[in-house]
Amino acid sequence: MKDTLTVLLIEDSPDYAALVQQWLSLRTDVKFVLNWTDSLQSGLNRLKQGGVDVILLDLGLPDSKGLETFKRTKLPALGVPIILLSGDHSEQLALQMMQEGAQDCVDKASCDGDVLAKAIQYAVARNENRLENASGSPPADQGVVVGVMGVKGGVGTTTIACNLAIELQRLPDQKTLLLDLDMDDGLAGFLMEVKSAYSVLDAAVDRLDRSLWEAMVSHCPGGLDVLRSPTTLGLARPDADQLSQLLALVRQLYGWVVVDLARPSEFSLGLVQKVGVLLLVSSNSVSALYKAKRTIGTLRELTSDDGRLRVIVNQCAKTESFSRPELEKFLGAPVYAEFPVAGDESLYAPAQNRTPARANDFRAQVAALARKMAGLPPEKSRSGFARMFSRSGGPSVSENSASIVEAS
Repeated sequence: MKDTLTVLLIEDSPDYAALVQQWLSLRTDVKFVLNWTDSLQSGLNRLKQGGVDVILLDLGLPDSKGLETFKRTKLPALGVPIILLSGDHSEQLALQMMQEGAQDCVDKASCDGDVLAKAIQYAVARNENRLENASGSPPADQGVVVGVMGVKGGVGTTTIACNLAIELQRLPDQKTLLLDLDMDDGLAGFLMEVKSAYSVLDAAVDRLDRSLWEAMVSHCPGGLDVLRSPTTLGLARPDADQLSQLLALVRQLYGWVVVDLARPSEFSLGLVQKVGVLLLVSSNSVSALYKAKRTIGTLRELTSDDGRLRVIVNQCAKTESFSRPELEKFLGAPVYAEFPVAGDESLYAPAQNRTPARANDFRAQVAALARKMAGLPPEKSRSGFARMFSRSGGPSVSENSASIVEAS
């Protein structure tokens, strides 16, 4: 157990937030850094900054109620344990959310400092044990599916998908699959030098099981598994039910599934609801940004859950001088990461079964993105726990006290 824990409290009552601060300040066995937000959207914004160990989530917020509150938090949390703070909500509803992934549920009316502190520590410990016992294969239905979609051709979608999968596989206990659903180009299989005769069409069958899967998937150097798209053009796409079955299986076998979705189309847009996180890749050229803005609008019409969307601005050419605030204002969405132009070594390294030097700016940014998505601190940072929690913006914690930071 860590000796310092960062707790994100999403609760609209200032009085209850002050009470939680007081309770956690009295603990002597662990230090707490408490970040408080009074709405779900503010809480999700704080969560994107990283460094959160556990979430205390009230189910009755000004901008979200009940089960919808948990669903909107679960995907952006990406492995951070969630403790529900229940008020007058039924036990049946709380049980349903526990079955869908909540770590614990605490009754606000009967809770006290000892109960809450123990619930936090137990939730973090259970989450750490789950990761330690995973041995590269998470419990059933726990893998995270990351869709990578480019707003148009030429923005580096497949390059990002391949390199992100490599970097996620490098993380501890993060068995990763690269799934190529670009049915037209199939570049991911080419870059990874996949030799298997089987493709996603062979795997999208009614009775696929683990033994059949092992015969179809390609095991690449470094431990990354790859399933390519068909090499023959014009073949029929897998239908929604077949892909649902395929994704249900691979989520049992892998901690991360990176899916190359190519460009927006009827086929790829139909898969948006099946991914946990969607990386929308654009360059910073005017034409690409315009298409990105249109695509974001389309995605918001398809799903009310904006928490799954992450905008990536790739190939940031110096000739385009847009600042991040200008990009976000134009797109109407936050920019999750910006990447420089990738050199040839980042493009061809997967095909040559080697890894580009970490000094490569593009590869370093992809590595940072992988750690951010996994909820890990930056690889090169200050020593000790301070490097993880300095990002929360909160003051340092005294020996036996908890600090509270209201996140905007």
